[in-house]
Amino acid sequence: MHRTAGSQVLGPNSSLRVYRSADHGKTFELQSIIPAPADRDIRDPSFFKVGRQLHIKAITRLPGFELRDNHAGSISVETHSADGRHWSPRKPIGPEGWGFWRVVQHGGTYYSAAYEDGDLRVVLYRSHNGTTWTKGPQIYGVSKDTPLETELAFSPSGKSMLGLVRMDGNDFELLGNRGRLRTKVCWAKAPSFSKFTCPQTLNGVRLDGAVAFYYGKRLMVIARKHIVSADYKKRTALYEIKGNLEGGRIRAVELGEFPSAGDTSYAGVAPIGHGRFVVTYYSSPLAGDPGWLDGFIGQTDIWKATIDLSKLGR
Repeated sequence: MHRTAGSQVLGPNSSLRVYRSADHGKTFELQSIIPAPADRDIRDPSFFKVGRQLHIKAITRLPGFELRDNHAGSISVETHSADGRHWSPRKPIGPEGWGFWRVVQHGGTYYSAAYEDGDLRVVLYRSHNGTTWTKGPQIYGVSKDTPLETELAFSPSGKSMLGLVRMDGNDFELLGNRGRLRTKVCWAKAPSFSKFTCPQTLNGVRLDGAVAFYYGKRLMVIARKHIVSADYKKRTALYEIKGNLEGGRIRAVELGEFPSAGDTSYAGVAPIGHGRFVVTYYSSPLAGDPGWLDGFIGQTDIWKATIDLSKLGR
């Protein structure tokens, strides 16, 4: 699934396109087109499964562009399907002004980190059916750090929840081409996951649009990589999160880049067995290695890669 639109800028010309593959991601067939609501943009879709139904979470926003998602009027919505072709009417799953990130499931409960318009703070929401959601504890709320997209992952034992909080920082470092690159590390403990502490910052890496997944007991993340330079170079990169995954200190180790340039990242991942994963992401054309500013207002393509993590060393 991916968003399609005239550009990255919020606009009512957008829609979601849903595809299906029956050959481990070698080929895909279009199943459905889900248009944006009238006079709104739709973006940041992701799948999650409840029973035998496939759900989509997405964020709808007002047209236009402002830094830090100010005045975006974000409304997170959900739709579900039994066959991937016919989808229920979109319904809000949170209050206006909050954008839900990816949904994860643990012990029969569904969780999503939601960030407030203005990128002011991040809060945990939870659900038992994927359609009715309840606000929970704050994950991170230092507004001067500009916290937003927060990827959740559970420890191998299931006793801890990890939140990797993207932090865009101050005006000087907002676009990721200078100053600090940082990701906040936040933890909550089972069984209630009712309180988060954020004892650590990953310095030198800002995980934009992150998706986390496990290879065995090894935690991987695919996210946008920022190259500190005057021309706003970006890549989509694969990282391994190493260290104490049960609630201690961790670090992000880059394993490699995907072919990418300009405006890029926001990957999806699906396992296909034997340590292999299909990865999809978007990227500007590679020719000339454009910077992010050029990519932001231009066209991007959906890219597909297959990675074999069984070839990794220990």
